[in-house]
Amino acid sequence: MVVCRPMATDFQEDRRRGKGQRREIEVLARILAEKMEAIHGSEFLVLTDHQARFVMVAVR
Repeated sequence: MVVCRPMATDFQEDRRRGKGQRREIEVLARILAEKMEAIHGSEFLVLTDHQARFVMVAVR
């Protein structure tokens, strides 16, 4: 049996380990891309540039 922790708990654990909010942003962008794929039926890509403060979700 696989036990999954709530996503918020995972983010809190990452912060304790020093991975911080960058991973949280990347995961949330991927979730958005997956939801767009489900709605529109096309594959979406995620581009993230933390230095430029930029996140893009676009159709491939």
